[in-house]
Amino acid sequence: MTNKSILVHPSFKLHGLSYNKRSLIEHCKKSLFIDNDVYSFILNWLNADLNIKVQSSGSTGPPKIFLAKKKAMVQSAINTGRFFKLKVEDRALLCLPISFIAGKMMVVRALVLGLDLFIQKPDDAPIKGSSKNFEFVAMTPYQLEKSIPYIHKINCLIIGGSPTRSVVQKQLLDNSLGVFETYGMSETLSHIAVKSLSKGEKEFAAIPGVSFKSRQGCLEIIAPYLSEHPILTKDKIELISDTKFIWLGRNDFIINSGGIKIFPEEIEKILSLYYLGSFAICGIPDKSLGEKSVLVFEGKIPSDAPNAFQNLKPFEIPKKIYCLKQFDRINGKIDRLKLKKNLLKLINERN
Repeated sequence: MTNKSILVHPSFKLHGLSYNKRSLIEHCKKSLFIDNDVYSFILNWLNADLNIKVQSSGSTGPPKIFLAKKKAMVQSAINTGRFFKLKVEDRALLCLPISFIAGKMMVVRALVLGLDLFIQKPDDAPIKGSSKNFEFVAMTPYQLEKSIPYIHKINCLIIGGSPTRSVVQKQLLDNSLGVFETYGMSETLSHIAVKSLSKGEKEFAAIPGVSFKSRQGCLEIIAPYLSEHPILTKDKIELISDTKFIWLGRNDFIINSGGIKIFPEEIEKILSLYYLGSFAICGIPDKSLGEKSVLVFEGKIPSDAPNAFQNLKPFEIPKKIYCLKQFDRINGKIDRLKLKKNLLKLINERN
């Protein structure tokens, strides 16, 4: 791929105004003082380099910087456009941090597909006060929760970063046009699989150009535009076909309690029907079991917290309930590594 092929689509617009490559570069240079991060990224995208620096979220390990091929990012944008049937001049809203891949790819999709991109600083409910409707928007699960009364303004909304709570999914059924949960990571340049929350789908389906395998129960991604070799993840899945799977949870976070494997995300999915606040299932050391699962709430423990346990299998029931004043988050999702560290610190202080 040469720099000549990284062009601005003839129909690309920014806040309703048309730009070609030259005028966009000029506009970005003049606008750096308004939003240095976004306009700096656009300038980097349009320069002569064939790669661009991307930072992983750091939610499952130390954050790392790697080089992503612009050619692969272009193909990812094209695949997304095909899957969601996006058209030139469709309105798209950037309301995610540009520092991570999800925000970067929203900009790239607009440039490559010729969308009309609107930029807004990330906040809890980004479309609450908007007088405009949008054809395509990406949000975190937390932003979705705060935006449900306003999602009629969006034709296609994609959610990524972490699973959407079951109680929120129930509100979306038959009450929204197109809300989709996505599966992906920094290394896959945003999503490579999608499921409709509006239709209550359980399986993730591959976007064009992607297929799947299972290796020892973990997802393996075959995507030639991303890598000539399969990408092995640490996500436990149930493989349905070479283009569909059911996500079970992160292999990193599986709790081995007395030889029984417990998936925190699966338990959280059940409990989220009963708890409105933030919480997480965490594994901590135990002399008898090796490791035991505990329930950790953010802020305060609900008075009726144990009542929801009746919907769990005996081995899934948390051995103890704790509370932390505040959870650390990365790009909107709970930092489980930090949560466990803070919880163990709290336990040690009490002992």
